[in-house]
Amino acid sequence: MSRARAVAAATLLMLSACTDGAAQARRWVRAGDTVMRDVRMAGSLTDKNVGEASGVVASKSEPGVFWVLNDSGNDERLFAIDSTGRSVGEVRVNSAKNRDWEALASGPCGEGTCLFIGDLGDNQGSRGDLAVHRVREPSKGGREASVLATLTLAYQDGPHDVEAMYAGPDGSLWLVTKRPARGANGKPRPSRVYHVRPSAWQQTGRYTAPLVDSVPVVPLAGDAREFITDASLSALQADGSRRLVLLSYGAVHVFDADPATGRPGRLLARCSLPIPDDYAEGVSWLADGRILLVNEGKRAPLYTGRCP
Repeated sequence: MSRARAVAAATLLMLSACTDGAAQARRWVRAGDTVMRDVRMAGSLTDKNVGEASGVVASKSEPGVFWVLNDSGNDERLFAIDSTGRSVGEVRVNSAKNRDWEALASGPCGEGTCLFIGDLGDNQGSRGDLAVHRVREPSKGGREASVLATLTLAYQDGPHDVEAMYAGPDGSLWLVTKRPARGANGKPRPSRVYHVRPSAWQQTGRYTAPLVDSVPVVPLAGDAREFITDASLSALQADGSRRLVLLSYGAVHVFDADPATGRPGRLLARCSLPIPDDYAEGVSWLADGRILLVNEGKRAPLYTGRCP
């Protein structure tokens, strides 16, 4: 069955139960869910070297260009693609090691606009060498990017696995946990939010990111639907607002966000993903308000849709 047919079957989830793609997609969709609408397969990753895309961010200097990275075990490279997945450039990052690059953000810095590479993956919740590397945003035609600064990082309440990181307009970084955890009462707790202040880059030694909030997304053991894998903050809207989207394996979660800092606000919508591929680990906003999803894997598909 072709990718196009799989996407069509997934989009018509409530009407069709006869294809493998629809059956695979349906396992993420719970009774009563709001489902992501206007879902389309936008294309697929054309660069054979992008096999484990674990983050995507829109370029702020080149409209229509998106940067992606591979996670652990891969080279220290950033890949430029368009919204269909077509490769338009590749940049090697000097002076950095890819232990487990799981997050990528774009935001202001002392050098103008920077990309922030989050070496934050921690499946076992035990790493003591977390880091965020800051590089000036390259052009898609560039060949190399040098690390301008590296922030070594810890969390206020101990190690966590984090794959979602985004930058606020004031230079803040926001990090959201991925995996299940229990509170003092023994009940599953919502994903936690940590804040890296812009001034963190001026201090020496390891920065301890404070726990400042949580979001109403509760990862559960044995159910990966709510495991958060990426985040993206929208541009300023015409009404002065911003939107934050958190991606989990089974849904996109759209929040209001503080226009000045990007801090998560109230949940506006949760939309299940009616797509036949369950390894979506990259999310970004498109200029027209649609959401772009990038899947992990060689020649992996990209999808677009709206929520709500």
